[in-house]
Amino acid sequence: MSPDRRTGRSESTVGEPPVGTEEQEREVLSQGRKYLLLAVFCLGVFIDVMGVCAFYILTGPVALDLDIRFEAQTWIITSFAVTFAAFLLFWGRVSDLYSPTPVFAYGFLTLGILNLVISFQTNAYAFLILRAISGIAGSCLIPASYRLISAVFNADELPRAFTIYGLCGSLGASLGVPIGGLVELIRADGQLSGWRWYFRITTVLIVPISLWSLKAFPKQRGEAASDTNKWKRLDVPGTLLMLVAILLLILGLTLGASYGFGTASFLAPFLISLPLFPLFFYWQSRLSADLALVPSNTWKIPNFTLWTVLAIFTSAWWTCNQVPQIEVFVRERGDSSIIAAMRILPEGISSLACSGILIAFPIICSYPRYTYTFGQIGGMAAYVLFIYSDGQVGTQYWKFGFTGATIGSFCNNVAATSVIVGAMTTSPPSQAGVVGAILQTAIQAGNAIALAVQAGLLTIHPGGIEDWANVRASFWFMFAWGGACLVGFHIFYRAPILDGKGKRVVVTH
Repeated sequence: MSPDRRTGRSESTVGEPPVGTEEQEREVLSQGRKYLLLAVFCLGVFIDVMGVCAFYILTGPVALDLDIRFEAQTWIITSFAVTFAAFLLFWGRVSDLYSPTPVFAYGFLTLGILNLVISFQTNAYAFLILRAISGIAGSCLIPASYRLISAVFNADELPRAFTIYGLCGSLGASLGVPIGGLVELIRADGQLSGWRWYFRITTVLIVPISLWSLKAFPKQRGEAASDTNKWKRLDVPGTLLMLVAILLLILGLTLGASYGFGTASFLAPFLISLPLFPLFFYWQSRLSADLALVPSNTWKIPNFTLWTVLAIFTSAWWTCNQVPQIEVFVRERGDSSIIAAMRILPEGISSLACSGILIAFPIICSYPRYTYTFGQIGGMAAYVLFIYSDGQVGTQYWKFGFTGATIGSFCNNVAATSVIVGAMTTSPPSQAGVVGAILQTAIQAGNAIALAVQAGLLTIHPGGIEDWANVRASFWFMFAWGGACLVGFHIFYRAPILDGKGKRVVVTH
């Protein structure tokens, strides 16, 4: 076992397929060019995440304009999120087998065009259908970006690159609400409504950059670029199994949150989805590593199963404190959308400050035993402050809400980045697309699970969100979940293997 002289990677090659073409065809790029490409990847993940979080504020205006009844309003958010999560693994496999460049560029271009079309919609069903299709386009960006980052940067540069990329996803989660609030300041009716301008502004950002990326990105080839059995290696049956399983799971949780967890709307899709997951893994175990959608050796990557489980909590930290607080501020306190967004803004500013520190000192995330512990404890402490804020009325907001948002968002960003960097820097480049897709699928599933559980907890006492005791119960759930993640991390985490020069060994099987 010895370090690769071209990339600095130390790899065990036992049982590994022929050397990936990305190592043989790595283009020599200047540092400026590398970070310009990284900026495009970061824009993609930022817009993807913001496309969900901004609508915590914009859901009301959209529902009002398109006459969407209250029970169905959640689909303004989840129509995008469901298809986004369901197609991540598929695009991860396509990126690994074929080429990530067209997957990213054409997916980004399609997202931009769809956003423009959505901005003119006046029919609720057309809006929701197009949002769902745009989720498919948006899901192209994540696994393709992971694959391209692994191809563009050398091994010693990957911690900084993945730190920056992961932080941009976290920034999308923490800044999405304030951005949605700013867009809502556009006070106009009809085709000039603020939410319509959100889609138009993102189109202006996306389309030119996506066209440029077709020409500027490295012409990266995947494992199966010259393989005559491409369709077999794409694993269509496995893709369909996982696609249906994720769709039904998130569909069931969403419908349960809207209509009740004792209804057929929840039970039917949820119960059907449960056996599909073990069936998928059974199917994968029957296939050789080069034919499986998720090769069995992926789960042998050091700590990867642990990182995947921990990723479920990362984005949910923001989602489950922002959604109920916005509802309380707008519906109970009578705040306008922009004032509610400004109350959440400390989370975005704190997350941005954290990003600056971690980008300047990327080595921090190379020690996850310390950074994840620090981040998780800080995030849990923030929920304790939220719990005892007593509805954040008056000075209670500054004592508890503001303090919790500032401390918690900073710390959770550290923990979330540690998870992403830890997983990606120990994964072989040939599996970067699928590994990144699995992580993002876990994150999206975590949001759906957290919101569903929170919806149930908000009905413990009469009055729903009007009774702060219900909100407090949902925050205690998040505190307990965070604590379970922390305990599990210290039980199951294993320090990475280092070579003679102190570099991490990327083990492939």
